[in-house]
Amino acid sequence: MNNDILNELFDTNTFVQTNSYVISDFTDNSEAGDGVITGYGSVDGRAVFAAIQDESVLKGSVGVTHAQKICYCIEMAVKAGSPFVFFINSAGARINEGLEVLGGYGKIIKSLSAAIGAIPTIAVITGKCTGASSLIASMVDFTVMTEDGYFAFSGADSLAATTLKDIKTISSSKGAAAFGKVSLTASNRVEGFNLVKELLNYLPDNCECNCTETENADDFNRSINTSAFDTFSNYDVRELIVQIADNGKFFELSKDFAPNAVTGFAHVGNKTVCFVANQPASDDGLITANACNKISAVLAFCDKFSIPVVTLTNTCGFAVSLDEETAGISSAAALLATSYANSDITKINIITGKAYGSAYLVMNGKHTGADIVYAWDKADISVITPEAGALLLYNNEIKASSDPVAAREEFINKYRNENSTPMHAAYKGLVDDVIPPSQTRARIISALYLLD
Repeated sequence: MNNDILNELFDTNTFVQTNSYVISDFTDNSEAGDGVITGYGSVDGRAVFAAIQDESVLKGSVGVTHAQKICYCIEMAVKAGSPFVFFINSAGARINEGLEVLGGYGKIIKSLSAAIGAIPTIAVITGKCTGASSLIASMVDFTVMTEDGYFAFSGADSLAATTLKDIKTISSSKGAAAFGKVSLTASNRVEGFNLVKELLNYLPDNCECNCTETENADDFNRSINTSAFDTFSNYDVRELIVQIADNGKFFELSKDFAPNAVTGFAHVGNKTVCFVANQPASDDGLITANACNKISAVLAFCDKFSIPVVTLTNTCGFAVSLDEETAGISSAAALLATSYANSDITKINIITGKAYGSAYLVMNGKHTGADIVYAWDKADISVITPEAGALLLYNNEIKASSDPVAAREEFINKYRNENSTPMHAAYKGLVDDVIPPSQTRARIISALYLLD
């Protein structure tokens, strides 16, 4: 592999190889390095370790020596307290090495398991990723995949033999993104490398240190324009996040999976934060099993690496369908609730719109883990939806009315004014303060510097 490829990720000529001349004992035609380049270098001035499978040597296939190099690199990364990136492009196991190659894969899995939670781990799929390699790609904190990659547990021929469907819907970067198997997709290797660089910019070196604070000229007290974000409109919450973030930069994760929830990183007041938000533009922000799992995964990472979480709550509730019940929505919702409740990180919740019943609880409610909860002055917070509340409390009056439709609207407004205003929630201790939307950025920054 030439230095031009290495310099696409690492700062120019900073990469140092480890075990660069080892040769496999199992094959006569093995080349030095055994089909994987391992080592460390500088990425924007920070130390990063990497293992890069080289398809030009034995098709990047995994053998005992190949695996030993990767394990050594992971262990060095943990010892140094620096992120590890694994570039996967492999034809699979070398069958001629027999059972010993299974031991090699097992050692990689064990080394990587020990690294998870200690240092950030990233996989970049640039070619074939099947079998045990697909396990490894699914273990790491973040997975990036290029358009020319293949990501499935089964090989292409085996998978194609089981179905008449186009297997690209499952194994391609587009399919993997839609199923939540990868965090980020790229059109080519260079774009994939750039995504890794940008992602690393938001992450700490290891679990023992904090993310590096950035320096920028964005005003901490800057007001934001929220005229487009009405409580009952289906706006794109990413536009709100961009307004809150320093210099309008938001790095979204898994955007094609569970689009009714938005997750990603930004700098706010020079600090790295993770945003978790319901997406009104997608099914009114309904919470699905996939949305719960998507949010829970990023919360688990943030808890390991002490990254504050800012939740933007605006949802009409949980999705109701047989498909959701089959998908285990109650278990997924329970996982989400406990992910918030059991995490030790700074947790700030801004209720920007609707927050009803159990949806309020699982989205970082005051009594399920939030350190501080602010509500916009037009938010709608209730034990049930105002529509349901009006029917339960005033059903007889509505039926007796000469105009039931108008009466229903009247009693919905009555219920909303008496039971679901943000001030009513504040009176009951569910909200710490009711704020003008324009102050959202300033309030978040103030809380971050107080709590983090």
